[in-house]
Amino acid sequence: MWIYLVKTWLIEIPILFLFLRHKDRFINILWLGMLISASTWTFLMYYWYSFGGNIFLLEGIVALVESLWVRSLWKTSWLYSLVIGFTCNAVSFGLGWLEWV
Repeated sequence: MWIYLVKTWLIEIPILFLFLRHKDRFINILWLGMLISASTWTFLMYYWYSFGGNIFLLEGIVALVESLWVRSLWKTSWLYSLVIGFTCNAVSFGLGWLEWV
C-alpha cells in the first residue's frame, strides 16, 4: 500500500518544483512536498478504505488542505496555492485512475 505514496511523491513533487522553483531551493521543496503528500495521503487512504464514499470529494478536500499547506509554507497567493494544490491532485489522481502509474 505504501507504494502508492511513493508514486504520489514521484508525481506531485516535480509539479511542486515547477510551480515553486523561484520561491525556494529544490531540497526544501522536496522535503516539504514529501511532508504535505504524506499528511494528506494518510487521511485519504484512511477514509477511503474505512468508509468508502465519493473519491472525488475526498480528493477535493485533499487538494484544499494541500493548498493551505502551500499557502502557509511558501507565502503564495490564495489563487496560486489553489492552482498548485488542484493541479498536483488532478494529475496524480488522473494518472492513478488511468492506471498509468
